[in-house]
Amino acid sequence: MIVLNLISKNIPVVGLDIRESVQNRPGEYFVFYKCCITERERLEVIFRKEQPTHVIHLACTFNKVRDRKKEHYIDIGGSTNIIKISDMTTSVRQLIFSSSTAAYGAHDDNPEWIKETDPLRPGKYRYAVNKKLIEDVYSQTPVRKDLHLVFCRICTVIGPTYNKPASVFSILVKLPWLPKFVRENKIQFLHAEDLVSLIDLIMSDNQISGIYNIAPDSYAPVKDLVPGKKFIGIPVFVIMIALVILWHLKIVNLEPAGAKASIYPILLDPAKIISRFNYKFKFSSREAFEDVKK
Repeated sequence: MIVLNLISKNIPVVGLDIRESVQNRPGEYFVFYKCCITERERLEVIFRKEQPTHVIHLACTFNKVRDRKKEHYIDIGGSTNIIKISDMTTSVRQLIFSSSTAAYGAHDDNPEWIKETDPLRPGKYRYAVNKKLIEDVYSQTPVRKDLHLVFCRICTVIGPTYNKPASVFSILVKLPWLPKFVRENKIQFLHAEDLVSLIDLIMSDNQISGIYNIAPDSYAPVKDLVPGKKFIGIPVFVIMIALVILWHLKIVNLEPAGAKASIYPILLDPAKIISRFNYKFKFSSREAFEDVKK
């Protein structure tokens, strides 16, 4: 998505990932390195050779490892490598870190619209906890004055060609029924085109730094997204017990602590990013959801 957009503008891109795929095959404007963010020495060699000007840090474990210490080593340790090497590499002028809506936490006292100044309360959800820890590290790490750090707290991203298996979208659409307590829950979906456009604007802004909510200025109740769905009255604790079992059996990739978001919505206020770029979203949350269904 982001890479293809940059390449289409003839902007050279250097990609790093732990696995190769059809999407990251080398081309005229794309160089790929099979590398993990925990490989400090290899990262230093790549940065020294390629001399990047912008670094977009999207890497994370996202519940896939199922080992708390290993997740911490990859997410926090690897992210520490990224900021320190970016600081050492004087060509780098901007480091964009993709944080998450989840870092705010799902709580019954969440305001309807959460601002960047509201506290991060991730609870026990490990993915969210790690995002907060990375933000803490980045906020406390001294860097060059000409290295601008941008924290993007991003809501769920979807689009015609971007839909993760076992994602929120998949759960809403594929399950034959849903528990009744999610019927009124409000969800934000960011269309992939809006994400690409906003990242493009951020990269073009030589002065931007700080924290920004990256989410549409709209939300949609679950009942409106899947109007034909059956909603069954099952107690929350029964669903949580089932999730714990399925999680430990590795049947689902939804950590039980993360399921609280289906009860208490986390809705981001994008006023700050809208104001900076006078941005108008191409898709509402509902339109983004419907665009995947087509």
